[in-house]
Amino acid sequence: MEKIKNCTKELIRAILESEEYRQFCDVRDRLEKEPELRRQVSEFRFHVFEVQNSDDITDMYGEQKRLCKESEEFRKNPLVDEFLQAELCVCRIMQKITQDMVEAIDLDIDEVAERIGL
Repeated sequence: MEKIKNCTKELIRAILESEEYRQFCDVRDRLEKEPELRRQVSEFRFHVFEVQNSDDITDMYGEQKRLCKESEEFRKNPLVDEFLQAELCVCRIMQKITQDMVEAIDLDIDEVAERIGL
């Protein structure tokens, strides 16, 4: 377990030192200097999360279409676009790490995955 803890710390350090994460921090710090814009970005991010994780939306296609239009308008602001791009880049790094671990570590869950529709 100690080796796993040490490797985890190294992985975290590698992410924190990556160009992608440094870019994210830089643009995040610039966004912090504009509190109203930061609030709007947070609201937008929350709305995206809500739409992506809701089982209660009756017109998902319409909601996705509206969200795309809202995103297109909102991202015309270069700082907003840069922030969301940087955030996405860091998220994809973390997704890739998780995906690689899930694919490499066999937990023998195929039957459970089938039953829940994965």
